Amino acid sequence: MSNKSTLILHGWGGNKPEHWQEHLAATLTAAGQTVHYPKLPEPTAPNLELWIAGQEAAFAAAGDPDNLTVVCHSLGAITYLHVASRATAKLAERVLLVAPPYVVPGIPPWSAPATVDTFFPPPLNADAIAKAATVTHLVGGNDDDYATWEQMETYAKRLGIECTMLPGAGHISPYWGYGKWEWVENWCLGSAELPPVAKK
Repeated sequence: MSNKSTLILHGWGGNKPEHWQEHLAATLTAAGQTVHYPKLPEPTAPNLELWIAGQEAAFAAAGDPDNLTVVCHSLGAITYLHVASRATAKLAERVLLVAPPYVVPGIPPWSAPATVDTFFPPPLNADAIAKAATVTHLVGGNDDDYATWEQMETYAKRLGIECTMLPGAGHISPYWGYGKWEWVENWCLGSAELPPVAKK
């Protein structure tokens, strides 16, 4: 797996040490895989254009897209949809969109900064998504505070990708028990397959 690499893209607020993406970065690094885990600008007050630029720079730094796995969480997944819609070449081999939120512009979640609603609606361009990666898969909880499962299914249908529901997983974050998530670690290492499996 030495030629494989993983790009981890965080969501609004960045990640605290107990977040599964933090565990993922540590596990993959310890296993000898190349890991790219950029901090996007102003994570607590995200700016769409700056986040797009940050992700585009991360893809450029990540190297060979045929050997790249991408794992996006929350607003990071929404930003990826913007990046993929602008891409002129393949970005990655595999992309996992974890818990993409659904925000009605002008009515963001009460705890979110006003800048968040500029990310919505995201471009739902199935052709762009198909060109950006060989495999793109969406995974979400049926009880997410930031999107209903029906809304996430709609994303998947409009994008022409498969989706998996994890019952009781919420926003797939530490609050919902998603500190260390063994399946995503094994998937990035090549020892687990889709569809995603809930935390044990």
